[in-house]
Amino acid sequence: MADKKVAVTIGSTITVDTDPVVLRVNNDKAKWVNDTGIAFSIVLPTGYPTPQCGAQGSQYICTSDAVSSVTTSPIKYTVKSGTKEPDPEIDVVP
Repeated sequence: MADKKVAVTIGSTITVDTDPVVLRVNNDKAKWVNDTGIAFSIVLPTGYPTPQCGAQGSQYICTSDAVSSVTTSPIKYTVKSGTKEPDPEIDVVP
């Protein structure tokens, strides 16, 4: 399985460098990384497992499970850190 890295920048706003994230069914995982170590969370729609998040060295990382089926694509998700919440997407392809 491949990790699709998404850089998360948190300042006065939150931005991601890849929108949408393209994942292949049963193959890829999304890996959101903040290089400055600022904590954040990823909120996926109901029915998708919550990504595992935590500090790893000087980075803060959230990693999704592989998506097992395509019910809706793209998948809207939210990045949260404090009160800031943009709405990027994940595009799942067969």
